[in-house]
Amino acid sequence: MSDVGTFTLRACTPDDASTVLALVAADEERISGRPSRLVEGDIRDWWESVDLASNSWLLVAPDSAAPAGVGWLDLQATELAIAFPIAAAEETLPLVVDLVERRAGDLGLQRLQLAVLVPDPWPERLLPGCGYREVRRFYEMAIELEGPPPVGLPDGFTLHTAAREDARAFHETIDEAFQDHWEHHSLPFEEWWKRRTSDPEFDISWWFTMREGERTVAAIRNIPARNGGVYVASLGVRRDVRGRGLAKALLMHTFARSYEAGFPRITLGVDATNPTGATALYRSVGMTTELESAVWEKHLVGDTEA
Repeated sequence: MSDVGTFTLRACTPDDASTVLALVAADEERISGRPSRLVEGDIRDWWESVDLASNSWLLVAPDSAAPAGVGWLDLQATELAIAFPIAAAEETLPLVVDLVERRAGDLGLQRLQLAVLVPDPWPERLLPGCGYREVRRFYEMAIELEGPPPVGLPDGFTLHTAAREDARAFHETIDEAFQDHWEHHSLPFEEWWKRRTSDPEFDISWWFTMREGERTVAAIRNIPARNGGVYVASLGVRRDVRGRGLAKALLMHTFARSYEAGFPRITLGVDATNPTGATALYRSVGMTTELESAVWEKHLVGDTEA
């Protein structure tokens, strides 16, 4: 533990989920103008691939128990990490950004990306002068169901609730589906499965697949009790069967299951320029954009493309 200016600085621990939630929720409320529905489980999900001991920072003012800032670094590949810098006041944001950037440099990374909610004047004033440029936008979309939705299956396909023995086929399907997505980095099955099952609230009964014969061709992974309802963590369709309504069928099945379970609210995140047309699909079933985020990128020293 060390002092940084007037702040006490230390790494986050899993026990800090509630503390960080308060800071993240306040940041969302400041930008969106509405109460946040995030819960501690959302924070734990965001941290599932983060080495908190080495790659997270919590700033606390000595005269207050409330956090002044938080940041964490999520390694995406050997040369890239994405960071999430959040501050309670604008003057603290540069310190959080500096912490994650220094760590990225120590790790020898070539690129660093920062994800922030928009529109927010704080990072917009800070980041361009620090060498960052905006490279991508993402939407958080939601729907509040007023009744059970219609469900149906495309001809020639069957729908299944996943079981543990389906895990490898599920992983292969999602990984293939996301190969053409921006900054997708494949994970070996064993690492992917360890991340999924390490969640204390892991529940595979919320995972659904679509099969053509014995082959799994589409999959959706949902997490209940997140962000005020059910969160769609991943939805993918293999390339050779796209355009046949599989993604919509899985989504509508999720809607129906969620409504039956007492979760009329369903949310998900999507690349604003998703190449598969996912944004249009979500809008077509009644989902609307609640939040928008921007990814800013900086090429660090040693990147030959800088």
